[in-house]
Amino acid sequence: MAEHMSLEARAEREIGEGGGFVSFVSASPEPLPNPLPPVPRLNSALLPDSVRRWCEDAAESIQVPLDFTAIPAMVALASSLGGRRIAVRMKRNAAWFEHPILWGCVIGRPSSGKSPALSPARRMLEKLEATEREAWEVKRDEFMAMVEVSKMEASNAQEVARKALKKGANRADVLDQLQGTKRTEDKIPEEPRIVVNDATVEKLGELLNANPLGLVQFRDELMGWLATMDREGRESDRAFWLECWNGAGGYTVDRIGRGTIRIEACAVSVLGGAQPGKLADYVRGAVRGGFADDGLMQRFQLAVYPDLPSSWRYTDRALDPAAEAEARAAFTRMRNLQVDAIGAIRDGSSDVAYLPLSDDAQSMFIEWLEELMPRLREGAEPPHMESHLAKYQSLAGRLALILHLADGGTGPVSGNAMARALGWCEYLEGHARRIYAPASDNGLSAAHLLLKKRTSLPDGFTARDVYRKGWAGLTDAEVVAGGLDTLAEYRHVHETNVPSRDAGGRPTVEYRWAA
Repeated sequence: MAEHMSLEARAEREIGEGGGFVSFVSASPEPLPNPLPPVPRLNSALLPDSVRRWCEDAAESIQVPLDFTAIPAMVALASSLGGRRIAVRMKRNAAWFEHPILWGCVIGRPSSGKSPALSPARRMLEKLEATEREAWEVKRDEFMAMVEVSKMEASNAQEVARKALKKGANRADVLDQLQGTKRTEDKIPEEPRIVVNDATVEKLGELLNANPLGLVQFRDELMGWLATMDREGRESDRAFWLECWNGAGGYTVDRIGRGTIRIEACAVSVLGGAQPGKLADYVRGAVRGGFADDGLMQRFQLAVYPDLPSSWRYTDRALDPAAEAEARAAFTRMRNLQVDAIGAIRDGSSDVAYLPLSDDAQSMFIEWLEELMPRLREGAEPPHMESHLAKYQSLAGRLALILHLADGGTGPVSGNAMARALGWCEYLEGHARRIYAPASDNGLSAAHLLLKKRTSLPDGFTARDVYRKGWAGLTDAEVVAGGLDTLAEYRHVHETNVPSRDAGGRPTVEYRWAA
């Protein structure tokens, strides 16, 4: 029973107990509280200077919150840099390194504009990929031409050898001449990739070996992808993706059909969108236990669920070319980054070159961490939030590195970059609380969803009638029961006990809408 029921509602709920009917004749329904906690607005100053105008311009053009274009921009910047090019050292002496790998998700209703908002960042990555593909095609054509020349040389050599042998040439001499014409053919260069959409673990492993800097998986609807990994027998896929978020370790896939694939380093960023109802179902699973309760959800640290603007106006204009050019220059600079040119360190303590934190950045990080970790260890946070927030210490370093490099920073990661990274953490914590709210709101979110479906339910329905319809957010019997309890508390439905058709069976609870 939800704890937010008023005393008046509690008293009225007790009317008629034992008689099979709960009456609300004298009471009107009360408005349901908002199930979503408030979230902070994104401060545009947290974005890199190089992409700020581009993000703001795109958001204004599409009429979406800035969050919807900023999150894809940050993930795309990380992806252009690559998760295996450079790392940041989080402590002076300990071997704690973070790779620039980000998992982001924008959450909104189907009409919220989240899909168009993902497009600018995706197009930016695809342009980078296209540029690299053009250079690869030249190398591929050169390689194929060399192969053909080698074949002709070998054919000519064989003809010369045959003629020499017919004339009585020494067999050993002819063999030496043939071996001198053979050339070792290099392997054809691999096609470069940045973006993947729907690859199996085995194929993704091959792509990672061919693109050792790392990749980004883009899915317009992330919930479909996550749902496939909740099935029994897919545990190994989940383990692989958990490793991809770390970016530091290798992975071996053994399959009967494909043999053994050894992945030198798993480094994959993830970007996509989600609808609130489908996400709520997944979050409940991540909180309650089962396959989804392994920390995969908590790795979506750049997940945002902003309020939509209260107003909307029609726009039809091209994006600001100067802002887009500035952003493209930043993405290109990140993609072509030469780690030695920016003072990265190679001393064997890390598997890739790294930048340390500057003195200012280190002090800020220590002060922030000394506040965060005791707060988490007090036990006041539910386990899912504790797990989510505990990963912010890695997030702070990853964001600081990306912010530092996106604006052309060199040498140790600056204090300014760390200050903005910590600002991101504070902002994202508010959104995380909203995202996890359906898992712990005592049925309030489900009650709101049920109210929206009022016209689709008869006057006299059961909980089974609801969850069998397969509506997003209302497919779980326990969730539906909690939502109906909440509707009853706020006098939106009347409960009626209907005798079972089976002798001795338990009565069925039917619900009728209040007037």
